[in-house]
Amino acid sequence: MMARRTHAFQRQDSAPRGRPGVFTLIKLLAFVAIGASPISTAAGAMESSGGPSPLEETLAAIRVSMAHSPAPWPQAWQEEYVHTICQAVTGHQDASAYAVRLQILRDGFGPYWDGLRKSGHRSLFEVHQAEIRWYVESLMSTELPGNEERQKLREQYRNLLDHTAGALITQFPFLDPNRVQAAKSDHLAQCWRGIETPLVPVFLHSLTEDQMNQLKERWHNLRYARVDLWWQLGGGAPARAKKTQVSSGAAHPDYLLAQRSLDQLRGQVWSLIPGPPEYYQDAAGNQRAALKQRAQSQAEARAQERRLGVAVWQTEYLSLLLGALLETAQEQQP
Repeated sequence: MMARRTHAFQRQDSAPRGRPGVFTLIKLLAFVAIGASPISTAAGAMESSGGPSPLEETLAAIRVSMAHSPAPWPQAWQEEYVHTICQAVTGHQDASAYAVRLQILRDGFGPYWDGLRKSGHRSLFEVHQAEIRWYVESLMSTELPGNEERQKLREQYRNLLDHTAGALITQFPFLDPNRVQAAKSDHLAQCWRGIETPLVPVFLHSLTEDQMNQLKERWHNLRYARVDLWWQLGGGAPARAKKTQVSSGAAHPDYLLAQRSLDQLRGQVWSLIPGPPEYYQDAAGNQRAALKQRAQSQAEARAQERRLGVAVWQTEYLSLLLGALLETAQEQQP
């Protein structure tokens, strides 16, 4: 029985001289299909062990994160986004600690992706595309922080948040300290994740003493902006009376004020690192121009609606007037 099956298999793959067998053609087509994919070509089809390469595993993890929190992007845009990441990595395959850098990208991409403000506008997509290229290129080309530097970063961020949270309660004595502490703890947890997986460039280096003092001074200078923020969140006596009716947690006004005030510190940290590359600035400029154009289009549409409303009202008024004149003329006829 085994001999007959072996003979039948050999007959299926046999072919006249000069022509490849069916199984040989299938193998050739599979090899061509793998080589035709730009991402597979850049990543390498398989390692010698037969498993996926580290880059392929990283791209697969990125796709899972994107599917878990999907963006309103066409499939072509999603492939373009992933291909941008692939190109940024493959441009630095000779970097030291290559596998460690890919692990940081895998672990850090999920929280980064979940925090993005996504929309279906192409201009905003191109900003996100340029941003992830910037972040990945920085990750692959910058010296990674060691254990001592990461510990120093943790201590620095804890120091900054202790200072800012205390100053916030001093500025607004009526705030519930427990709400402020909750916002501070959540903010600090985000910093810890960023330090452990420094995909975002601000977590790749510790701060100098001068930079620490500069951050505290800049945050102090934003105290009037925090007063405006307090009013936006419903500050004042009537709002304080209503505050007791608000459910506890992240929706509480004291928590929101503390959270958004601490976010001001994050923006100041970004100002201490080198500016973004030119391709990111171009994408951001195109996004601002697109927003301005959409705002102008919406204003023109509203103005046209108002003009159309006046024209419709005038037409209806004239119709009623003509109808009344016609009815009067008919009544006066003998």
